[in-house]
Amino acid sequence: MTKGRRIADVLLALLLASVPPGAAAAAEPKIEQAGYKVEMTTVEDATLGAALHSSSTLIELEEKPPEDVTALRRRAIEDLARLKKALRSAGYYDGNVTITVDGETVVPGATPGDYEDASKKKIPVAIRIEPGPLYKLRKIEVTGYQGLQLRLKPGTAARASMIIAERRLLLDKVMAEGHPFAAVALKPATVDHATHELDVSFEVTPGPVADLGKVTVKGLDYTNPDFVAKRAVFPPDTKYSPAALEGLRSDLQSLDLFSAVKVIPAAELDADGTLPVSVEVTERERHFVGFGASYSTNDGAGATAYWGTRNLFGNGERLRFDATVDGADPGEITDKLDYRLSSTFRKPDFMTLRQDLVASLVAADEHDPDSFDKRAATLNVGFERALSKTVRVNYGWETEAAHIKDDTGTNDFFLNGPTASIAYDTSDDLLNPTRGVRLTFGGEALPTWLGSSEDVYTLNGTAAGYLNLLGKGDLVLAGRLGVASAFGSRLEDLPADRRLYAGGGGSVRGYEFRSISPESSDGDEIGGRSSITGSIELRYRFLEDFGIVPFFDAGTVSSDSTPNFDEPIQYAAGVGFRYYTSFGPIRADIAVPLNPRHDDDPVAFYVSIGQAF
Repeated sequence: MTKGRRIADVLLALLLASVPPGAAAAAEPKIEQAGYKVEMTTVEDATLGAALHSSSTLIELEEKPPEDVTALRRRAIEDLARLKKALRSAGYYDGNVTITVDGETVVPGATPGDYEDASKKKIPVAIRIEPGPLYKLRKIEVTGYQGLQLRLKPGTAARASMIIAERRLLLDKVMAEGHPFAAVALKPATVDHATHELDVSFEVTPGPVADLGKVTVKGLDYTNPDFVAKRAVFPPDTKYSPAALEGLRSDLQSLDLFSAVKVIPAAELDADGTLPVSVEVTERERHFVGFGASYSTNDGAGATAYWGTRNLFGNGERLRFDATVDGADPGEITDKLDYRLSSTFRKPDFMTLRQDLVASLVAADEHDPDSFDKRAATLNVGFERALSKTVRVNYGWETEAAHIKDDTGTNDFFLNGPTASIAYDTSDDLLNPTRGVRLTFGGEALPTWLGSSEDVYTLNGTAAGYLNLLGKGDLVLAGRLGVASAFGSRLEDLPADRRLYAGGGGSVRGYEFRSISPESSDGDEIGGRSSITGSIELRYRFLEDFGIVPFFDAGTVSSDSTPNFDEPIQYAAGVGFRYYTSFGPIRADIAVPLNPRHDDDPVAFYVSIGQAF
């Protein structure tokens, strides 16, 4: 070490020794563990208040205080710019923001020495908001394109979010008219501070009109490209529109072959003037497995498991096997346990696009000491066809051989004939609908002249509606009405399983499965030839994942093929609880019969997945 270096070290030591104790700490006082507390001026405009709170990092990070007061002031200075921007975005162009930290006003560009710090366990931070007048839109102009209807009107609050949304809406309208490269520019606004008004101008550059052209699909591995190519095509002269692209994406997604489908229009037109489209897909796993469970105090426990494979031969085919056990009751497990084994094969686009061939084989062994026991094998072969996004039809053929024991004795039945149904569905979710309607109507004709043991004809219809009353599904009013009829042979000659019953978790809760029915002289349920059931629910969802559902159910079953209410209507009410998961709500319902019969339980409890309807 040189002599000069030793002298410098001595001088530095003397300088440090001359600093009063605690002076270094005073330059950057530490924040105690208690942190700081923010108080912001309350404003009358709820939209402005929400914007201010979401813009403030002082509020957002209140539970995570910085290390020292200097850093806290730095955070406050950054908030000044954010909060002033929030004022302008909400339409308050003359607003002002003042922030104090420990009683001292923060000023951009000031150094820590400009403030006198106090030592406190919780440092007070005050945000004072002076909004000033709310500016309104005075003139709204669109140039470069004719015929566009504006949603914004003069006199509307000049909020940035609404102006930006209007720009997006105008762009969507122009693109929907066949302009793939359209652009909408928002010119600098003219602010009149004297009248507190704003002039806004949108400049539209539409670009060329184009038809959709060739579609290229990438990402196929197991799937036959020719099979997808039949779907991934636009009809000739299809004008470009975002809706057409979304329709292609939804159509490919409905095949249940892909976990992701991305539709990307090209950046320029082809030589023929059409717009090529690229589709990128990610194939799903070929094999799948799952299980489900249900429980009610009336009907016991049930469980189901399934295994399946998709894309069996590379053309979207699906094969699935299901096994179900129902009615498990420790006290009567040998008397009530029901078994069901089934296999289902589905081939999409059979003979024509969007028509699926569906074949199923079911073997069932059912036991119900109050109604009937049944062993049967059932074969169904038919077609499902989508007529539109909301309408589907099913038509096919059913053949069943059954061995049934009931009050009339033990009988063997053979049933054979056509079946059909049509469904209209505008609901927004399969397991948890919050809006829309569902209408279904179906029937079967199994006459003796086609080989059936008895003339069996059935008709059934169901209507369900969902009305969103609050938020995004936070409060939903749901209702359902079901009507059914069975006719052909006399009541006692109809197979017991083709007669009609009500009661249970999917019908009139609070009553045992199939317990609402005309009775024999022995008091056993023999089924009827017409039924009416209805339900109404008020579904309230709170804290994102939880829900409570008061409900009312009613139903009756008559001996005549048309409802004549010769049997009393059974009523029930209750309350349900929901836990919402990514795969659907878990349902727990408690139901009480309102006009119970002598052998009805006073209360019933049900657990399953999905809403009741």
